[in-house]
Amino acid sequence: MKVLLIGVVGIVLARIFYIRLVPVKQVKVIPYRQVDEAHQIFDVRDYNTAGCLVYDSKHIPYGYLPRFYTEIENRPIHLLVESQMDLNMASRFLRKKGYSVNSYTMMKKTV
Repeated sequence: MKVLLIGVVGIVLARIFYIRLVPVKQVKVIPYRQVDEAHQIFDVRDYNTAGCLVYDSKHIPYGYLPRFYTEIENRPIHLLVESQMDLNMASRFLRKKGYSVNSYTMMKKTV
């Protein structure tokens, strides 16, 4: 019984580690000013740390994506993120729901 419990806990921790820390492949870094007009720009940073919003972007923090992902158009997506973990989690979630996340911009934290 203990071995089974340890195995289940190990699998859960490995999945959490993978989702948060292992980089997502085929998502390239592009400055948001060079994003093609065919892409949608989504700012997935937290409301408190987002600072200035980028022109023509939609601000949906990662925590709200499960609630609002159905309102996203089916076009390629460019993400504005604050950290690598935000990028990993948001792009994995959106790809799981069938969206194409092609690029991202790592935004500096505003103080």
